[in-house]
Amino acid sequence: MRKAIFLTRQFPPFVTSGSSRAWKFASNLTAIGWEPVVVAPQAVTGMDSARPSGLNPITELHRTGPDIDASLLEPDDMNALLHDHPVKLRRPLKACLTGLFRSEQEIVPWEKNAPALVERLLSEHPDIDLLYAQGPPIEPLMLALETAKKHTLTVVLDITAPLDPAMPPPGASGSSSSAEAEARILLSGVPMITPTRALKEYFLKKYFGRLDHGSMTIVPHAFDGSHSAFRQAGAKIPDRVMRIALLVDELPKSDLKSLIRGLERWVRLDGISSGDVELSIFGEGAPEVARRTARSPIRQMLAVDAAGSLDDQLEHCRQADLFCAMLGRSEINTCIVPDRLVDALGMGRPLCGILPEGAAARMVVEAGGMTAAPGDADGIAELFRTLASAWRSRSLCGAPDELLQRHAVGTVIHELTGAIATQHVH
Repeated sequence: MRKAIFLTRQFPPFVTSGSSRAWKFASNLTAIGWEPVVVAPQAVTGMDSARPSGLNPITELHRTGPDIDASLLEPDDMNALLHDHPVKLRRPLKACLTGLFRSEQEIVPWEKNAPALVERLLSEHPDIDLLYAQGPPIEPLMLALETAKKHTLTVVLDITAPLDPAMPPPGASGSSSSAEAEARILLSGVPMITPTRALKEYFLKKYFGRLDHGSMTIVPHAFDGSHSAFRQAGAKIPDRVMRIALLVDELPKSDLKSLIRGLERWVRLDGISSGDVELSIFGEGAPEVARRTARSPIRQMLAVDAAGSLDDQLEHCRQADLFCAMLGRSEINTCIVPDRLVDALGMGRPLCGILPEGAAARMVVEAGGMTAAPGDADGIAELFRTLASAWRSRSLCGAPDELLQRHAVGTVIHELTGAIATQHVH
């Protein structure tokens, strides 16, 4: 079987959408004739679950640094670590010295060790003929282009979000290192894949006349039904508790305040008590939600998971009667779809969202769900009031079969096959 090197700085136990996407692609790559050889970031120990369960095993997984012992991390710090953000180490220095890592320098940058590791793997495995690299961040993509200059490999660049987070409009004066690197990658002549049409259209507009339409292929996010969280539940006994899984991204203060005001208004208008609704809140913004609701009347109905693993997040989705995703008002969020949203869709969960107009909102509507705009507290309250009424009448339903099939990993991995077939050899 041919082999493919996966270059990714996002990989389980990280819980980002990029991590999930890379894992699902790598673990299902054998279906299209390649054995994955993954160059991944450091592993994290001291967690209940360090990698997703139930997926196809990856036999060649190479970490670019020693394991990180996170057993003494506070939940907020664990949340930052799993979302690939710097850990602030709020614990006293003495506690840090006896556990985790003695300094932030012990988190070895992926880009420091990956180049030498890639060269060693290429020398050891002459049957490697595919190079997959995912970004952001930019480093795996740049390493893929540099490696392609030295070796004859088919290259697949998987770009899951804008590479320049500032997202300046076309023709904007000034530049940055991120903008320059993004231009080098997008204009390299190497065909690429994106998970959403919105992201493809953004790049084509930004580099109008310089980036060929046919050079970018849409390969959407997928759910992998082999994970244990997708197992069929038995007949559910009618329950008076409505369970909502709420994925909260890192939010600007105004959007966070509106979320809380909207939930408080819903609870007040519908006369909801603590035993009527359970909101399982997880994701990058979960710690801040917990802090800002400490004295709120809705606090008793919140179950905040500030440091959940990928398995934990999937279990929240499985246990829910309704899945809701919240993204803040930013241009970058119009281009992306959270991977947990796709997983919840695959589990047959009814969907809703507090989302800006864009790719994620369109998916929710296509799945038969409803959305409210971030920052609109009244709209958020009405969203949950309407959905709670539908839940009580047992009229909530999951996505249509056609949409489920489109995002099943078997379908998506074969779309990846087509994308690979269009790549030229370097």
